[in-house]
Amino acid sequence: MDLAAHPIAPSFARRLVERVLAKWGMEELETVANLVMTELVTNAVNATGGDTSAFSKEGDISGIPQCVRAGLHRMGDAVVIEVWDASRTPPKLAEASLDDECGRGLRIVDDLAAAWGYRWLSSGGKVVWARLEAPS
Repeated sequence: MDLAAHPIAPSFARRLVERVLAKWGMEELETVANLVMTELVTNAVNATGGDTSAFSKEGDISGIPQCVRAGLHRMGDAVVIEVWDASRTPPKLAEASLDDECGRGLRIVDDLAAAWGYRWLSSGGKVVWARLEAPS
């Protein structure tokens, strides 16, 4: 799914998670998958430098060329969430203090996912992925 690099992007990505997991009969992963997708899409929007100034008061996104992409893949009893952005800056786990308002996203992903990582694409940008395993 292509998403405008805008703060509302995670909500559209969560809808994708809900639809796909329902189709696969894997609703038990929905809460964790929604949280992981939200964190990865938020990081991708931030890495892309989503420009909200191009939005009109009516929410017109026609002036925004930047986008991120989100998708899910099934691997047996596991689900892999992948999010693409155009940035060449690798993701890194941050140590956020109690007063920090951001910097916890990848830590949450690290805690919830069976595995996560990233890969560079020859076409540009990177994909950050997280594998979630269905509870047994």
